[in-house]
Amino acid sequence: MNSARVRIITGIVCCLALFFGTSAIHAANPATIDVTVTVQNLSVSATGPIAFGVVMTSSETVSSDSSHVVNDGNTTETYDLKLTNPGGWTATSGAPGSETYRLSAQFNATEPTAVSFGADHDLTTSDQTSSATIFAGDQTGLSVAASGARYLWFKFESPTSTAVSTEQTITVTVTASAG
Repeated sequence: MNSARVRIITGIVCCLALFFGTSAIHAANPATIDVTVTVQNLSVSATGPIAFGVVMTSSETVSSDSSHVVNDGNTTETYDLKLTNPGGWTATSGAPGSETYRLSAQFNATEPTAVSFGADHDLTTSDQTSSATIFAGDQTGLSVAASGARYLWFKFESPTSTAVSTEQTITVTVTASAG
């Protein structure tokens, strides 16, 4: 080969070597980082109403239907429960008396018996956090996974005497907190 041709080929090879060799040491500019986030969503739903029908004074009854309580959020939830008194009656954690009643709640897969409700199941007008014992039956309102469901049953103990003879509505509020 002639020397001019060798120099041209050598030059081309050197240029290619420099080009491909140096491009391997340069990083892409700019670099990107994907940052992801999911906002915590606390949400709970409950079915109702729960109807006890006509109840005699000085009696107790367990609901024949439960409220289906579902974690509609995207994180584990624990439930707080409280009630709102109807006009004319006041909730008690002790034995009902005149114009006082007791409403208890229990998470359970099937209808519980009246004797399975204890002091840990009494609802009050203040939020009470579910635990391994508070409102617990064979289910709890503690650490319910996202999309998890629980069955909430009620026991009503009527006043010993009352001037109220119309249907009363006791509102039970279920609030979800993280955990």
